Amino acid sequence: MLARVDAVANAVGVEYLVVGATARTILSIGLVGGPPERATQDIDIAAAMGTWDEFEKFVSRLERHGRSAHSFLVEGIEVDVLPYGGIEDDDRTILWPDDHRMNVRGLREAVASAESVILPGGLVIKVPAVPALALLKLLTWWDRRATTTRDAIDLGTMIGWYSSGPYWDRLYDEELEVLERHGFDPALAGAWLLGSHMPELLDSDGVAVVLGIVDDDVLGRLGSDVRLTRGPVLVGALAEGIREASSPARSGGLDS
Repeated sequence: MLARVDAVANAVGVEYLVVGATARTILSIGLVGGPPERATQDIDIAAAMGTWDEFEKFVSRLERHGRSAHSFLVEGIEVDVLPYGGIEDDDRTILWPDDHRMNVRGLREAVASAESVILPGGLVIKVPAVPALALLKLLTWWDRRATTTRDAIDLGTMIGWYSSGPYWDRLYDEELEVLERHGFDPALAGAWLLGSHMPELLDSDGVAVVLGIVDDDVLGRLGSDVRLTRGPVLVGALAEGIREASSPARSGGLDS
């Protein structure tokens, strides 16, 4: 199915990134050897678009699904196409033709730090690096927190990744100081480390947005929504990592 999406994208010269559930599953298999507990079959792709005409040229080759302007069916699988790039307004949102406004902050950043993955059959796709995917989940949790906790649950999965597999080895090697600072608690150190890797993906406006999200007033809600045994503590460590990495002493000042 992704081969069909790839063929359409190549035919019209569109660069795209696989995000959402499929990216999460691919990364989970690579990091911990199996898919996440919350598995879904739908696919989200972030597609670079300069104009709405470019978007229509791309999606005209896909079968529309329902009334949503961004949902399509490809070989029976639902695919959501999320445009970003020149199509964005200054506030990092897009206004769909039906007057629905969508926040796409984080997509451009995810593309900039994307990793290439070879799928069975030889297809090469790009997926976000873990910090970028976690950043997307944090931003979407904030936007949809009143109606769903699934983005927070996914973020909790990614917090767990940062003390598993290669990240476990990293904590006991090059990040030993971070591990020591957190009482040799790998889960806590991993959460902090994940948070510390998010601000470097963002410009100054993006950092300000994320700092507002991890304000103390909402951390309790996020700590509950991630559905982890030590959710509030781990989310607190994640937030502290974000704050520390956002400080002028650490960042050296981020360009807008």
